[in-house]
Amino acid sequence: MISRRLIRVKSFQILFSQVLKNENDFNHSYKELSKSISKTQDLFFLILRLIVDVRDFGLEKTETKKLKHLATKEDLSPKMAFFNNTFINKIEENKQYKRFQELSLNWNEYPIIIDRIYKKFIETEEYKSYILNEKNTFKEDKKIVNFLLENIIAENEDIVDTLEEMSIYWTEDFEFIINLVSKTIRTIKLSDEDDRIYYTVYKDNDDKEFAYNLIKFAMQGHDNSIDLIEKHIKNWEIERIIQADIVLMEMAIVEFVNMPSIPIKASLNEYIELSKYYSSAKSKIFINGVLDKVIKELMSEGKILKKGRGLIGQL
Repeated sequence: MISRRLIRVKSFQILFSQVLKNENDFNHSYKELSKSISKTQDLFFLILRLIVDVRDFGLEKTETKKLKHLATKEDLSPKMAFFNNTFINKIEENKQYKRFQELSLNWNEYPIIIDRIYKKFIETEEYKSYILNEKNTFKEDKKIVNFLLENIIAENEDIVDTLEEMSIYWTEDFEFIINLVSKTIRTIKLSDEDDRIYYTVYKDNDDKEFAYNLIKFAMQGHDNSIDLIEKHIKNWEIERIIQADIVLMEMAIVEFVNMPSIPIKASLNEYIELSKYYSSAKSKIFINGVLDKVIKELMSEGKILKKGRGLIGQL
């Protein structure tokens, strides 16, 4: 399921785009956000598909070697451990994965990527050690698949570029999905039903409401947030501030005021962190300084009312 960090990233991208276009269409923005979030599910299964395709590619090459005119003993009696990997078989049995296969998304048009991944993979000591045992346990099967994922697939820069070509919604998703697939691999048991490999878009209704409200309140309260930010900027005109900084601060204000279950400090830290990736080198200091003043004003006016988990680490 999608994390709140990624929900914030995707919401920022939507809101920033709206500002650049000078638009304020909530229905369109939320529709785009929902589509972007749902696309993470496709990427989850596309990465699983890549693991399967690497296995299939290797098996095909192995079978082809047997047909060589001067086939060696190794060609005729290859090590089959990876091609019989029980975890990869479990992926293929999964109902969601089977439904995903019916979509047009696949790696058929990118054979070079699969070839490079496989060649790099089989040269590793981890692979060479693994295939020596023809009776690996399910735990060992999962371990080698996770090695392939985290050390070969995750490090392949061509994949990132290719995913951006496939979908504009995946520009920030790769690292998140790699971690999610890795977590899935580690938690699956051989005894689990096939639907245990399952992806839900949201963790729960709270996260779904969080995504909806973040966009809604940011757009509804845009003018008020701008006025509030402008009030606490010394020697700066609002037009001179980096637009990304403004959007990030607006989103933070939404969480301060409209998200009672989220601690102030958690929201503040999240948007300062995001500024490191989406704004200037000095933005984190600037945003922290402005938001600190904003928080004090909102609290003095009784506009920040946290409850439950939102009271944790109260400033």
